[in-house]
Amino acid sequence: MFKGKRIALGQHFLKDKGIAQTIVQKFVEEVKKNRSQSSLEIGPGKGALTFPLLKLLENENIKRIFCEKDYEFSATWKNLFAISPAPIRENTLLIEGDFLDLKEESWLIASPLSILSNLPYSVGTAILSKLAKQPRKIPVMVLMLQAEVAQRLYASPRTKSWGSLSLWIQNRWDVEKLISVPPQAFVPPPKVFSEVVILRARAQARVIIPDTQEAEALWEKLLKIAFQHRRKMLRAGFPKEGPWRNVLETSGVDATSRAEALDWNDWDQLFRAALQFL
Repeated sequence: MFKGKRIALGQHFLKDKGIAQTIVQKFVEEVKKNRSQSSLEIGPGKGALTFPLLKLLENENIKRIFCEKDYEFSATWKNLFAISPAPIRENTLLIEGDFLDLKEESWLIASPLSILSNLPYSVGTAILSKLAKQPRKIPVMVLMLQAEVAQRLYASPRTKSWGSLSLWIQNRWDVEKLISVPPQAFVPPPKVFSEVVILRARAQARVIIPDTQEAEALWEKLLKIAFQHRRKMLRAGFPKEGPWRNVLETSGVDATSRAEALDWNDWDQLFRAALQFL
């Protein structure tokens, strides 16, 4: 039914049915818990997650959305959905194209929306970043990522994996590791391990960012500057002069600290100071 390995798109297809079932069962639990109006799977591929997902959701009155970039796979899914029973056919939307190129209104059509995906290694972080900007409409995401990236998402301060991505994600999301997935669970097997993580939107961000593009960009810039030289003291890593130096000096944060050692109160103080000077 699904032919070819499509290695050119960087795809590693999950073949372990036990792992797939564990992932999908947890996802459906979260869908029900959050009373989601829709679910979105990015990259159904050959259907390792999709077939059990359709089975477990068959009695749920929600919109099932699938986004597939591979034109051969999308054609196959279109044919399968066309001959599916009416409840599946009428409540299923197949979006053909690269998720990173899609406008939000094409997939964020009924919230709360829950997300499921075995993300390609090459664009996993980019897709995650796009999704993570919608914590008010997306209550939960169950994502498979390269283990190294996943570990950064749930890392703790003062650890090797803690960095700007950890802080940016954990400001609005609580992250939990579900399972590790070995290379042999895929075809073709990757050279690295994967992990499945659950991201649940927080009721309130740890550092409140005003709902503007400018404020969001400022927050991201602050994290970039602070972690640019993560092993250095803040006073050595921040610009020597100009508004960012003023931010550090007026924030009340110890300038001899390192970015990886700051707590959430420190980050809030730095961001409040940045809002005053930039």
